[in-house]
Order: sequence, then C-alpha cells, then structure tokens
Amino acid sequence: MTGTRSGMARWRARLMSTAVAVVAMAAALLTPGAANAAVDNPAPGPLVSFTFDDGALSSLTQAAPTLQKYGLTGTNYVITGCVGMTTVPNTCRADTDVPYMTWSQILQLQNSYGWEIGSHTVNHQCLVSAGDDCQATKLTTAQVEAQLANSKSALAAQGINATAFAPPYGDYDMPIIARVAKYYSSMRGFADTGNNIWPLGDYLLRNVPVQEVTTPVSALKAQVDAAIANKQWVVFTFHDIRPNPSQNPDDYQYGTAELDQLAAYVKTKVAAGQIRNVNVSKGLVTGSPNLMPNPSFNTGIADGWRTDAPAAITADAGTNGSFPDPARSVKMVSGTATGHLFSPAVAVSPTTNYLFKSYLNVAAITSGEVGFYVDEYNAAGQWISGQFRKRENTRWVEAMNFTYTPSSTNVAKASLQVWVTGTGITAYLDNVQMLALAAGTNPPPPAATNLVANGTFDGGISSGWTTDSASTILADAANHGSPANPVNSVRLTSTTANKHLFSPQVPVTAGTYNIAAYLNVTARTSGETGFYIDEYNAAGQWISGQYKLGVAATGVTNVDLTYSPSTSSVAKASLQVIVQGNSGLQAYFDDVRWTKP
Repeated sequence: MTGTRSGMARWRARLMSTAVAVVAMAAALLTPGAANAAVDNPAPGPLVSFTFDDGALSSLTQAAPTLQKYGLTGTNYVITGCVGMTTVPNTCRADTDVPYMTWSQILQLQNSYGWEIGSHTVNHQCLVSAGDDCQATKLTTAQVEAQLANSKSALAAQGINATAFAPPYGDYDMPIIARVAKYYSSMRGFADTGNNIWPLGDYLLRNVPVQEVTTPVSALKAQVDAAIANKQWVVFTFHDIRPNPSQNPDDYQYGTAELDQLAAYVKTKVAAGQIRNVNVSKGLVTGSPNLMPNPSFNTGIADGWRTDAPAAITADAGTNGSFPDPARSVKMVSGTATGHLFSPAVAVSPTTNYLFKSYLNVAAITSGEVGFYVDEYNAAGQWISGQFRKRENTRWVEAMNFTYTPSSTNVAKASLQVWVTGTGITAYLDNVQMLALAAGTNPPPPAATNLVANGTFDGGISSGWTTDSASTILADAANHGSPANPVNSVRLTSTTANKHLFSPQVPVTAGTYNIAAYLNVTARTSGETGFYIDEYNAAGQWISGQYKLGVAATGVTNVDLTYSPSTSSVAKASLQVIVQGNSGLQAYFDDVRWTKP
C-alpha cells in the first residue's frame, strides 16, 4: 500500500426570578405536550450504526451487500472531490490506492440499499492541522468554509440532502465545530471513542474505529453487548472493506468475512428486539412539534422571549447560529451582573417527560459559565419551583440536550432560563427546541414544603437568620442570587477569622432531610465555604453537630446535602455556613431549601 494513512494515529487526537410576575404576563401559553409519536429516540435505547468514511467503491461492492443480507444499512461520509476516481493509483488524499464510487454508484447506495450519505469534505484536508498526514499548510478560515459548503452543495447537486458530517482524521477544534454546525445537524468524531449516551451530543458523536488486527470481531461484539446492557448507541467507523485486507492497521482496511460475522451477530440482537440499527441522522433525538416559539430567533428576542440585560444579551444576525437556519441567534456577553434570557412559558403536563435541545457556542470565556434552568409556574402563573439542568464553563460548542420532568402536580407551565455570569464570555444560542417525549409511569409527587423560613432572602438576613459578622456577611439585592429568583441573596466575604451565617432552627424528627442551596464563589485564594448542621435539644441547647461539605472552588455550586439527626435527643437543627478566614473569598448564597421527602 502507498496510501497516505500511515501516520494517521498521530493525528487522531485533537481534543479530546427577576420579576416573576412579568414572566407570567409575558409568557406565551402553548398547548401542553403529551406523548409524541413524532419524536425519534424519545428515551434511552440500544442503537447500532455502521459508518464508512471516504466514499470507497468497496462500500457498494462489499459492505452494502453484506449488510443488506442481514437487513442492515449504513452511513457513508463521502469525499466529494474524490468521486469518480475509479482507478488506482489516483490523487485522492485519503488513500491513493483505493478506488472511489461515481455519483451514480453513490445514488445507488442511497436509493437501492437505503444508506445515508454524509459529507467528509471536498478533498480530505485537515481542517485544523498541517503537516504529516495533513496538507503542508494550515487552511485559512475561508478554505475551511469552502470545504464544508462546497461538499454540501456538491451532494445537493445530486439530490442528496446531507445533514451528517465527519471531519477528516477526526481533526477539529471548537471553531471548526461552530462552522460545521452552520451546515450540518451532526458531527461524528474519530479519536473520540466509546458509545454514545442518550440524549447525546449531536456535534460530537463518539465512535468505535475499526481496523484489521487491532479490532477483532469479538471486540466489536462486546461493544454491541455494552450498548444493549447500558442502553447506548454504538457507532462503528470503517473505511475500505476487502476480501483479503491488509494486516497493517494503518491501512484502515477490514475483511468482508469479518464484517459479515459482525452483521450476523447484530441481526440476532435486532431480531430479538434488543437493539435497533439506524443510520446516523436517525440516531439523534429529533421530532415535532417544537413547543418553543421563535426557536431560531428570526424575529429577534421576541414572541415571548425577553431578557433583563438588553445591553449584554442581544439578537444577532451575524450567521453565528446553527443548522438549519444559522443566520440569526442570540448573543450573550458577560457583564458586571448576571444576565438572563427567559423563554416564553409553555404549558406542560406533570406526567410527561420533555427534552430541551439547543445549540450553544461559548466562543470565549475567562471565568464563569452559561447555565440552563427551568422555571416552573402554577396554573395562576405564579413561580413555585425550578430545576437547575446544565452549565458550560469552558470554551465549547455543543448541542445542549437535557431532559425535564415537572417537579410536582402543581406545575402547569415551564420556562427555560439561560444565564451568563463571569468575565470574558461571548456565547451564541440558537435552535431552541422543547419536545414532548413519553408520558411518565407515575406523576411526580406534590412539591415538598420548605421548612426553613426566608430561604430566598427576600427579607434580608431576618426571619431567624443571623450572622456573627454583620459587616462582611450582608444582604445583597443586586441580582447575584439563584436563577430561580436572582434579585436577593447573601454576600459572603472573608476576613482574618472564620465567620458564619446561621439559619433559623428547624424542628426535626427521626428520618432523612434534604438541604439544597445555591452558592456562587466569585473569588477565592485558598480555603473553603463550609456547611455544618448544629443540633439542639428540646430546651434549645446545643448538643451536637455534623460537618457536611466544604466547597473549595470558584464558580456556581448547587449545594445538595442529606441530613439525619444524630440521636433521639435532637429536636431542632440549624444550617451553619462557614466563611473560612484568610481565604480571599467572596461568594453569594441563596435559595436554601430544607425538605423532608
């Protein structure tokens, strides 16, 4: 073999409530979502996909008939500039000793065998790197754009609607994913190995690269078994399929007989109802109707969307969004205070599970995060509860997918809240979807009663809350609190000695309690913010205590503790927040919830 893959292994790895009443008034009331048969993959389930890179002729002559024999299909990522190179040697950068399909053969693969056709760029150049297996010179931004756009248009000219993409050599970085997202709905990696966990990351699908010698059929069967056992999606990546494959793994060949053995094994699992075979785009969680209005922000921040930071959170028309409509998005920039974007309130059913999907590009970040939270309202439009769902605190581009189930039977409407807090953050949000999945087997329980008074500090440090450092532990009304109700919180600042915030004493009995709170550490040089439970007898005398947690990092922490009284003598308990001395700490504390399940 004289192909150009000999050093590929060295190039695989690259990356490895403010004004709740206003929310209710501005909310667009939509029809409650019920179980939706139009959603693909509405719950975790075992899936298997066969993907083939480059558009080699062997996909049609060897792979497709083998898979078809067992009722299976695949996805081929085609290098459009190599189409029609039917003789060897040729000039295709992927491998000069491999013949490639013609357009008519690619259409045969799609129309006769039921395969999906995706893009693998125009001529298999590395999108980030240069040298070794890659081209000698790093591509410019315009050249990268041409690789993505021109390959898609070449496929479209043949009547192929390509929505799946795989970068050559698995070579990408975050700016590349942002560009890929403008043209395609998914990106499969190469060095990013392993099975995919529902509800997936559409723009970084993991895979199992298949090579002769290093990946025997037994290992691939084990991956299928793992997908079945863990309800995951295994995506196999092949290249050239040959009856007599090279025994050099870097030639990226695999035997027809071995593929046959794997396909036969998969068929037995499919026939038993243990796993489904899907093409890549059918493995994503997609569907309709989208319950969220104006999902691509084509009308700006409108149709029920609003923000409390109009200078920092703005409608953007710079083509920073995602497929299928990347022209417009919402730009989120960090400021001196946390900024929030609120969606319209959507009517929900407490017995239905939902999936939120959105495109997020954190294009720059120094500190802080972009976070996602679901606000919950009762039938009267009053905020009653909320759920923190996800955050991104690194430079990353992704499909931000997460599930949501209403917290209680009292929840009638829900609204997505996206916040930006920190320094140096520029992010773009687009294509926000809310899909109704399957109905739950049991309705959620009614919301538990919060046993601690003034947990949101709307009354300041009062209602039984006390501190031994009134000058450094202060009520704050500058929107530094929990996303659920950010206006009021408590600001914690360290001094030369340990200082404390004490909650009211809560009557307790035998059993387990849950204590949750919001903590945002904005500065710290050492030490921690500690959480301790003081215990008192019926006469109000301190008798014991329990150290529960120490937070020794900056950023937002959703404090989540469990507590059980130490002895039968304990009649009351109080939460103590400890600000360690000489720690250089500044933090905001809010949304304390003390409940008994």
